Amino acid sequence: MPVWMSASQFEYWQHTHLTIDIVPGRGSGFSLEAPEGVRFLIRSRLLTDDELRAFGLL
Repeated sequence: MPVWMSASQFEYWQHTHLTIDIVPGRGSGFSLEAPEGVRFLIRSRLLTDDELRAFGLL
């Protein structure tokens, strides 16, 4: 599923790999979560040097 962010958010997060999972539970009221009884769980890690090179960021 595509995920969109603003240019300023991308500038901040461009060196990070984000994983977004949907899990059972009560969300924070985000429009996609609230009526479905699920929430988003977001994990992050910094990209490796090899990944940064592959994306042209290093």
